[in-house]
Amino acid sequence: MTHLVFVYGTLKRGFPNYAAYMQAAEFLGTGTTVEKYPLVLSGDRYVPCLLDRPGEGCVVAGELFRVDDGGLRRLDDLEAVGRPGGYVRRSIAVRMTGGGQPAAMEAFAYLMPPENVAEVRAQGLSVYRREHAVKYVRKGTT
Repeated sequence: MTHLVFVYGTLKRGFPNYAAYMQAAEFLGTGTTVEKYPLVLSGDRYVPCLLDRPGEGCVVAGELFRVDDGGLRRLDDLEAVGRPGGYVRRSIAVRMTGGGQPAAMEAFAYLMPPENVAEVRAQGLSVYRREHAVKYVRKGTT
């Protein structure tokens, strides 16, 4: 079985976690969330977090991938789904950019419960950029 996944941070192509987690996934294109969400950088590692507060913040840009069951399990493990302080995986509406795409589709995204956010280092972001990633510290490298 395959799943659509919307990524907005370190899992995007060319970013720190792409090669380890997304390289085998099928890239479908770029898109944005349909609803607004707060995108922040959090904690000493400057982790990009899409807060689980639909309707607040900005429309957020990212990339859409198709992953298999194993790929989804690896992403759940990376994002600590079901563990204290981890993300939740939710289906959200995303809109693809470019012509010929459906107006909106459902895809999984990893959202952070606001109570799990450490110190906010940057907020009000609509896109996670390379200049944000230079501050990001991968797990186990601090």
